[in-house]
Amino acid sequence: MINWPAIINLVDDDELTYIASDADWLAHPEWFAVEYDDEDVLIDSKGIVYRIDSMSNEMVRPVKTDQVISLAQLVTLVQRHAAVNKTCCIEKIGFRNIEQGMAIVASLAEE
Repeated sequence: MINWPAIINLVDDDELTYIASDADWLAHPEWFAVEYDDEDVLIDSKGIVYRIDSMSNEMVRPVKTDQVISLAQLVTLVQRHAAVNKTCCIEKIGFRNIEQGMAIVASLAEE
């Protein structure tokens, strides 16, 4: 079970997609239209990494892996995301836990 909120991280793309809830995930059919790469992932608020699996009926379903993102890895992803969004002082972006990282991504999505 995905612990919402979550983010989508596409390989070779520094921009992150913030997903607030299961309802938010289901309400955006454009996320199901994307042809995902094998390395594209969804990361939930506990740091659990999910592979994004495209099914034959054109639905997309996150599949839990054994991976958990480290805090340092998430900080790097959020800093790169902030740079794409031209947020100043990205070097100062830091947080103490995964949930705080998700909150920063959410705040950047609102801008």
